[in-house]
Amino acid sequence: MKRVNNPERYLKGIIEPNTKYYIGFGIKDLTDFGKTHPGVKDLIAGIKSSVVLTGKKGILRENTTGKLVRKRPERKISIWKHIEYYNSKWERWISYDREFSIWEKSLLHKFNLELSVAKTPQGEIILVFPMLIMQENDQHYLRAGAAMNLAYTLSNYYLMYNVEFEPIIPVTKFKDRSILPAGCSNKSISEKLETIQNRLQGTPEFESTGNSYRFAVLKEQQPNDVTIGTGGFHEYLMFEYKTKDLLIFENLKSGNATYLFRLSKFDSNKELDKQSASKDPSFIKRIVHENINRWSSQVGTYF
Repeated sequence: MKRVNNPERYLKGIIEPNTKYYIGFGIKDLTDFGKTHPGVKDLIAGIKSSVVLTGKKGILRENTTGKLVRKRPERKISIWKHIEYYNSKWERWISYDREFSIWEKSLLHKFNLELSVAKTPQGEIILVFPMLIMQENDQHYLRAGAAMNLAYTLSNYYLMYNVEFEPIIPVTKFKDRSILPAGCSNKSISEKLETIQNRLQGTPEFESTGNSYRFAVLKEQQPNDVTIGTGGFHEYLMFEYKTKDLLIFENLKSGNATYLFRLSKFDSNKELDKQSASKDPSFIKRIVHENINRWSSQVGTYF
């Protein structure tokens, strides 16, 4: 199972300070454990709108009973435990007290995080943890890390969402004016990001089948750059992977397709659209969104 040990790495520089956001995941790609968890099943079935996540072990148990760590400075303490068991050889119960030397522990956190149902503007049903506010302090990163690891236990990924439940996608550079509408060149980065987000929003004609998962997969592959597409791909995000010599166009809206190009052969000055893309020398493949498992399998072969 994946685990986040340093949540700051995935938040700082992506979520602006004092920004409200959520951590969650879509319901289309649950782990086997997530599919059988009673609380998750109740949420998906509409029986409950929120549940406090609990479990018998691991991160789920820590959510309600607390996570203990070695106390600083480290020191060992002695405790006595009563031992009792049945000895079949002697056919009698054995009972005695024994002294153990253990590390002294202190409570790191006990968040009692609950999971709630939400819906993205594209119609995708997602499950999210309580709203967070980006702060550069240990307590915030501990809470965010707990949410991320709970998500990994129940799903195959986690994603950050803004207050409208739009996936937060880090855009790392702006190549030229054609990326944004006229008049945006003098705007601040935050204003440009807001403009881009507004352009990406829309209401598809049918419900999403994994928007969050597709973007989480592409994000986890650690793209070198993410920009807004040009020409006929102005509603797409461009993910660049230099070590894989790969350029991927992905659309936030459902009912579209993913376009893969060879980065070294791609001419950024050429005006491409979805009809002419397949004729370009850099074109590799077009993968439709209709089946999330098939999409994941096909895209995965190029990483």
